[in-house]
Amino acid sequence: MATRYYFDIRNGEELYADRQGIELRDEETAAHEAMQSLLSMAKDNPPLDKHRLLAFEVRTDEGPVFQISLNRGMTRR
Repeated sequence: MATRYYFDIRNGEELYADRQGIELRDEETAAHEAMQSLLSMAKDNPPLDKHRLLAFEVRTDEGPVFQISLNRGMTRR
């Protein structure tokens, strides 16, 4: 039985709620989907803008499940 997963996007302090979600077979599949989407989004967003944190906060109808994040900051030496 499939579960509906929602992939809310966090860009810095801003959170964009996924109101539609997608049905997936399990949490592992949802994690793979989140990671692939996060990497794709990171390519399209400048790495040094004011929002360093880019993340998917994944939830089901029962509540939060996990977060996958990427810190796009740069440390100068």
